[in-house]
Amino acid sequence: MLAAAPWSLAVFTLTLPFALTTSRLYGFLDWLILALALVCLIAFARTTYAWHRVILLGETAHAATARGGNSEARHLVLLGGLTIAVMALARATGDLPYVLYMLMGGANEPLFYGVLIALLTVVWVPVLYGLAVYGLCLPRAVVKGAYGFGVVRAATRYPRWPLMLGFVVLLILAAHAANDLLPLMYDYVGVQALQGVLGALACVAMTFLLTAMIAVAYRDSGLASELT
Repeated sequence: MLAAAPWSLAVFTLTLPFALTTSRLYGFLDWLILALALVCLIAFARTTYAWHRVILLGETAHAATARGGNSEARHLVLLGGLTIAVMALARATGDLPYVLYMLMGGANEPLFYGVLIALLTVVWVPVLYGLAVYGLCLPRAVVKGAYGFGVVRAATRYPRWPLMLGFVVLLILAAHAANDLLPLMYDYVGVQALQGVLGALACVAMTFLLTAMIAVAYRDSGLASELT
């Protein structure tokens, strides 16, 4: 898998720290980071597309580098839409503790954490479940050039919680990496910068694992006949 799209994987890894630090578009530097984030997203899609082909079609690394066509376009659109939506929600809920803290006047700490956890659960559990269910449309787009949202949901045999847990881990890693990398926008912070880079690398590793889990779940689903 790692040899299926080495250049795309390298670009994805190198630009991911910038994608994690995208913020408000106030100046030239912010727009430059946004451009690198878009490059990261395209490299991310090309990399996972190649990984899905290797797992599902059993192709060699050389054969898996075939590009273009309806299947890759659909894969890019769906992956891009999911990634942008999840990142936007993560940014929004990242501000939730501060908003809630101000609304509660900084008092009654146990109540604050209880309400915060309840709100985050209400927001994120349906999102994670949706990712676990409809994430299998990504490998189907690679194989069939179609999403088949209803078909994929009905054909999945595995329980959803392992994929949901995998997405939770990825979100936590990304959040920690972003918190460590964001100060670099203003100043060099030494050890914290190293922690951010290591966090971004951990995100790449978790992405590799999640891609494999999604592809295997699709391969072992009731849609396995589509691979032949």
